[in-house]
Parts: sequence; structure tokens; C-alpha cells
Amino acid sequence: MRKFSHFSGFADLAIIFVVIIVVAVTGFIVTKNRKQTQNLIPVEVSPTSSTQPDATPTPEASPSAQPSPSVSPSTILSPLPSPKPTPSPVAAVSGPPGSGYSRVTVKTERGNFTASVVSIDMAGVRMVTDTGNEDNCTTDCPVRSLADYVSSNGGFAGINGSYFCPETYPDCADKKNSFDFPVYNSRLAKWINNDKLFWNSRSMIYYDGGIMHFQRDANSFGGSLSAGVVNYPGLLDGGNVIVDEGSLSEKQAAKGTKGGIGIRGNIVYLIIASGVNMADFAHVFKSLGADSAMNLDGGGSSALWFGGYKVGPGRALPNAIIFAR
Repeated sequence: MRKFSHFSGFADLAIIFVVIIVVAVTGFIVTKNRKQTQNLIPVEVSPTSSTQPDATPTPEASPSAQPSPSVSPSTILSPLPSPKPTPSPVAAVSGPPGSGYSRVTVKTERGNFTASVVSIDMAGVRMVTDTGNEDNCTTDCPVRSLADYVSSNGGFAGINGSYFCPETYPDCADKKNSFDFPVYNSRLAKWINNDKLFWNSRSMIYYDGGIMHFQRDANSFGGSLSAGVVNYPGLLDGGNVIVDEGSLSEKQAAKGTKGGIGIRGNIVYLIIASGVNMADFAHVFKSLGADSAMNLDGGGSSALWFGGYKVGPGRALPNAIIFAR
């Protein structure tokens, strides 16, 4: 019996020892796993640290239908700029324009039309008409820019002159840059194309003795002048529209860019309007208060100067109208 008891006591001690070892090993494993878990907390890596990418790449997200732009947090947090206010449309005007240059929408009984306008008070101002040629010219006539005409005559304002035959037109091959409308050369104190003054149905605007004049029929002119230009058609006389639409050419009757000169007392209007036919153009002058007006050249020859080009420069011109002090 004692022998058996001794063996039993030894077995009990062995069991206790095993339990102690198991507990110790388990504690060690738990402690190690806790440290490894702590090591999984992300830490900031300095730029100089050498890091190795994971062996298994992180899958990319599926692309959306519209790619999102890459923006920085500062961009996201910055306030959006306030939208710019939309300018109110300019109301159509009628009545005399302000002095100097203005670009306006003119209200007429035929509709609203956009026009570039130079309004000149003739007090202390003189009108000058100039030509590139110093005698009658039938082809290859000299031409100059409107800026050159204005500058060489000491002017501050100017507009293109009468109709002419541009060298780029096929039907002008044998009369390049020529014009048959009479124009008074103020420098030379003489008419160019004086022999055409008798032609019918042409109007004339001229300057003499400090006064602006309109002549509905140029062939009845018999006075003196220091500047003058003849063209077709006349637009206004006594505030009334005088355009005979039935006598116009296809180009004159079509809507387009047209230039003209008008008079209201001692005020001169230089106007280039867009999208007008001759009757429309006459009503533009009428709505702005002109008493008389005459059409000039237009289209690709359109040019208006007031301290610089307001319209143009357009083609080089064989004649021009200038205003100087």
C-alpha cells in the first residue's frame, strides 16, 4: 500500500508541473500576439525610410462613368468664386446721340439696328475731302488707308468716301480703284471728276464758310465750297426719307454694312450700321435726329476713325472725308 501511495503522489506532482508549463507557454503566446497586434497600428514613415510594398497588390476600384478630377483638400475647402453678373441688354435708343463716339442700338419704325456713330459739333471744326489721285484717274488709281488720310490732314475723325471699284473685284480689272463720283480735293482746291457733276439722281454733302450743306440733286450745285463729296443715294432731306427703293442695285437693296454722313443743324453724324438696307439706313439717321443724310461706300470698304479705328480699317481708299480743328 505505501508503494502505491508513493507512485500516486509522484503522478500528482507531474500533472501539476505540466499544467504550470502549459499556463506559462499560453501566457507567452498571448503576450507575443498582443505585441504583434500593436505593431499593426499604422505609423508615419519618414521620407527616408526604406519600405517594401506588400507582395499582394491592393485591387483597384472599378472606374466610374465620369472620372473625377484629382483635387487637393485645399481646393475642396476653398469657396467657389462668385458668378459674374450678366450685363443687362442695352436698350434701343432714338434721338440725338451723345458727342463723340458711341456704339448704339437704334430704335426705328423698321426695327432695331446696331450702329457705330461719331457725332461732331462743327463749332471750330472744318470738313476736309481728300483723294489719292490729284487728277482724274481711270485705272490703277492710288489708294491710302483712312488713318493715313486723317493723319496727313491733321484730323481727329474720318469716314470712308464714295463708291469705287476695288481691284479685287473681277469686273474692276480694267478700272482698278477708280471712282466716277465727283469728290472735291480740299488740298488742291479742285474737283476730281468734275465732268460727272451733271449726272442725275446723285446727292451731295459739302462744307463752305463754316456751314455744312446737303444738296439732294448734285447736278444743280452752283455755289462755292472747300470740301464736298457726291454719292448715291440720298437718304434724308428735311427729315424725310427720300430713298427710292425701286432704283437701287441688288447690292444696294440687300442688307449689309453701310456707311453714311448726316447733318442736324451744326452737328455732323458719321455712321456705319450693320444689317441694314438703304431704307433701314435712312431710318437710322432719322431716328437719331438727322435732317439730311447721304449714303457712302460700305461693305469691305467700311472704315470709321475717331482717335483710332472704330470700324475697319477696311480696304485702302481712293478718297475719304476728314474732320480737323
